[in-house]
This record gives sequence, C-alpha cells and structure tokens, in this order.
Amino acid sequence: MSVASTLKSAAGAARRNWADPAAAAIPGDGQLARAAQAGTVISVVVIGVIALVGVLIFAQVEQALPTIDNNQLDNSTTSVVEGFAGAMELIPVVLLVLVAALVIGVVQRMRGGR
Repeated sequence: MSVASTLKSAAGAARRNWADPAAAAIPGDGQLARAAQAGTVISVVVIGVIALVGVLIFAQVEQALPTIDNNQLDNSTTSVVEGFAGAMELIPVVLLVLVAALVIGVVQRMRGGR
C-alpha cells in the first residue's frame, strides 16, 4: 500500500467520523457558517492590533523628526500628521461594523436562518 493511498484512506475515515457529524450538528451552512463567524472575530482582533501598532510606530517616527524652522515644511508635516489622525478615526467605525456583522450572524444562527 503506498503512502498516498494510506493518507487518502485516513483522510476519508477522519471526514466520516468527525467532520461530517460535526458539520451536520451546526445549523446553517455548517463549516462555512463556523468559518465566517471565526473570520469576523479574527478580523476584529487583527485590525485592532494593526491599528494600535501603526499608531505607536507613527508616534515614534513623528517624535523622532527634527524641529523644522521653515514654515512651509512645518505645515506639510502638520498636514501629514493630521491626515493620519483622520484616517485613524475610521478604525473604531470599521471595528464597530465588524462586531455588528458578527452579532447579526449570531442572531440569525440562533433563529435557525441562513
């Protein structure tokens, strides 16, 4: 018996014994519904961590910049910092939308809908 056929046989037995019964016990689309909920939670965590690290890195870079005597250059630095701050104001909105989508998905699963 070759290694490939052994692996194929083991994968088939695992699917019959564990994957199919577990997927059938979950209302909705089974594996896809579980993956969608887990994906939303992971997205919220990843976006939050990336936003936090981005703000910390940007703050360190902005503090390391030298003081500029030229008003035009100083104004451009200020506009870049204000633009970044404006973009960071959208992060809580994105996280709120993802959490709302998660809650709506959970409520639909509790109702037995798709």
